[in-house]
Amino acid sequence: MATASNRVVTVFGGTGFLGRSVVRHLSLHGFSVRAASRHPDRGHALLGPDNPQLRSIEVDVRDARSVADALADAYGAVNAISLYLERGQETFHSIHVESAERVAAQAQQCGVKRFIHISGIGADASSQSLYIRKRGEGELAVRRAFADAILIRPAVMFGRDDAFLTPILKLLNQLPVFPMFGNGQMRLRPVYVEDVGQAIAKIMQSEQTGPTMFECVGPRDYSYEELLRAVAPHSVEEILQDILTTH
Repeated sequence: MATASNRVVTVFGGTGFLGRSVVRHLSLHGFSVRAASRHPDRGHALLGPDNPQLRSIEVDVRDARSVADALADAYGAVNAISLYLERGQETFHSIHVESAERVAAQAQQCGVKRFIHISGIGADASSQSLYIRKRGEGELAVRRAFADAILIRPAVMFGRDDAFLTPILKLLNQLPVFPMFGNGQMRLRPVYVEDVGQAIAKIMQSEQTGPTMFECVGPRDYSYEELLRAVAPHSVEEILQDILTTH
């Protein structure tokens, strides 16, 4: 197993929902971590200014020089940048394909030893869904740029301040009737974000080499209707507390 001491890992999107968890767990595994994002001040607030293992730095993933600077002398890198809603020039293609390929290419050129790219469950370059298709195209682009890239495909993630359970529970508490999308039979295996962050840290520490892919899913399979019925009586804090007591 690799010794993490004095090894630097750059986490792109390190102040985001998953990125914060990845940064925490890498630090707990002994790595020195750069949380690279557009908002370094947010990183200082989230991660604390006094931990010598953590640095919050500014990066523009649209600019190859900025990406290269963030990767200088890094042992590893994690691309945790994601986009769930297109806004202006920030499109699924620009983030999940172009920026992902740029980060991977610069990691290769900078001599990064281990590169982890966060994709999504079901990513498929031939999908009719634009989001899923661009996730799949992004995986192919990353592998072209960094042949030994490790791909992580998490299922929908939940945790404190998430964009999944928190909005659902707010609506369940506010609305007398909750809209059921489709027929309610879409299958989900939600995964706790801290479990994904810990898995990524362990993968970074592993000696395994070569291109690999990991799918991160929760222990239980739900239909969308079953999930709504399971979470409706609870708050996010109650759900998280239950998880923490069983881990």
